[in-house]
Amino acid sequence: MEYIITTKKRKVATLESYISVPKLFLALPFFTPKNSTSTESIITVEKFGELKDIKMRSVNLSVIRDFEVFLFLMKKAYLKKSNTFKFDNTEIYKLLNIEPNHRDSFIKDVFINMIEEKLSSIDISYTKNEDGIKTRSGFKFIEYRQVDKKTTSIRLSKEFIEFFNELEYLYDIPLEILALLKNEYQRILYILYVCNRKNATNFFTVEDLRKRFNVSNKMLDKTFVMNIRKANDSLSALGLITKYEEDKEGGKKNGKTTTFKVDYTYKTLYTNLSNKKAVAAKNLDAFKKPIKVKQSRTLEETEQPKLTDDGDQEWV
Repeated sequence: MEYIITTKKRKVATLESYISVPKLFLALPFFTPKNSTSTESIITVEKFGELKDIKMRSVNLSVIRDFEVFLFLMKKAYLKKSNTFKFDNTEIYKLLNIEPNHRDSFIKDVFINMIEEKLSSIDISYTKNEDGIKTRSGFKFIEYRQVDKKTTSIRLSKEFIEFFNELEYLYDIPLEILALLKNEYQRILYILYVCNRKNATNFFTVEDLRKRFNVSNKMLDKTFVMNIRKANDSLSALGLITKYEEDKEGGKKNGKTTTFKVDYTYKTLYTNLSNKKAVAAKNLDAFKKPIKVKQSRTLEETEQPKLTDDGDQEWV
């Protein structure tokens, strides 16, 4: 059944190069690096606005392709003003930079799985008190999908669209800047900075960053910090942040990094796109993939427990 989308207080994705995304989907580890701690994500939030005991379930979704296609589908729905739409697959090829000689295999081996197994796994449930009556609601992201060689037809859940649109704390995600960030660490840090810009200098502890990136306990702090440092270097080179510093354990110069202090503004995060594109085109060393090191086999990987927010509006 087709659902006509209307918005009341605000409009989502009203510009071609932007889409507005609730903080709930940005600050929490819903979209993460490929090598996250587990194959399934279960996130609980005690309270967000009028909603309580929110549960967000999905298989592990990457912050690169899965996030891009998720935004693409949401943007399609809002631009079409309908939860049911059809598009030419060339739009996906362009979005994900799929070369012509790889397109057939991409549809068969990657895209169908992305739609059928990954994005279709997104399941939301929450409790809401209306007129003194508590109601528990739940719904999926995708209700129906049909993919062939040339086109894709999608029907999103109207309940998901209403949930997405009614959430507080919307942040504009500039798609052209997102496209410059091919590295998972760069992209997640940028998303974090977009939705945490209360101060001129913002503080991110290594402990909180590990939760947001949902990295395995097997990854050493030293390796993780090095990847964060390298990603911040690239964001600095692009002009997205002005500077960053590291607080060391015990104040020692060679001590363990405990917190990253990062300076940025709305202007650095959103403007001067042409300059940022020119810097990215130079393919600087700072833009290479995160560092990977072999771990000792004696280190056992354990899954982190599901993440629960305590209701603080400024959690990382």
